[in-house]
Amino acid sequence: KVDDQMEHNSFRHLQRPKFIADNFNSLDQVISALREAGLESSNLILGVDFTKSNEWSGRYSFHRKSLHAVGSVTNPYEQAISIIGRTLSPFDEDNLIPCFGFGDVSTRDEYVFSIYPDHRPCRGFEEALARYREIIPHLQLSGPTSFAPIIDAAIDIVEKSNGQYHVLVIIADGQVTRNPGIPRGSCSPQEQATLNSIVAASYYPLSIVLVGVGDGPWDAMKQFDDNIPHRAFDNFQVRTFSNIHPLVCLVS
Repeated sequence: KVDDQMEHNSFRHLQRPKFIADNFNSLDQVISALREAGLESSNLILGVDFTKSNEWSGRYSFHRKSLHAVGSVTNPYEQAISIIGRTLSPFDEDNLIPCFGFGDVSTRDEYVFSIYPDHRPCRGFEEALARYREIIPHLQLSGPTSFAPIIDAAIDIVEKSNGQYHVLVIIADGQVTRNPGIPRGSCSPQEQATLNSIVAASYYPLSIVLVGVGDGPWDAMKQFDDNIPHRAFDNFQVRTFSNIHPLVCLVS
């Protein structure tokens, strides 16, 4: 078993991407880096945050409405899914995108749910966007916020793909839950679980991009990114929607 584990670790080490840096200011720069590194194809995974804080995180950025409000004006999640889809779809080999939600009353900070009951992937981001609009009226937002379940689900997909490179895109409205009583320098249970999952993911050919929507703040999450220890490579990027919004002009 020790030999098998060493062989498995070696495989993971050889397969992990080496081009991810921590100095990107936009998704456009990420795309340029991917192409310069010779990556022409990957597999995409989408995770969407359905925690209750979405109900008030649009106070300043979305006219005091829930960030998941679906109506005549596209909400921040719809905009982000659309822009990310048009930007990253050229890299997706089969156009099949596993899409998950997390943080609702059925999953909280422990599980994820597939946006299709039979767990089938979406055929492209247009279908993902359409399905998102279908399920929103039937979801009850909850929490707390943890990115561990969606990262663990992505790791499981990578393992079952025989080590194909994947990009997990998480669209979320806020930072990992941290209650006021937690001492400085200590982690909440949700923070620790997320840290553990990010570190574990760094041993797989899996990159994680967290796209923040809503009012924020995002400073703590960016510091969270900078202070993750013991990773095989820098596999976690935090970008706010203001960073990707200019891509509308580039990909329209």
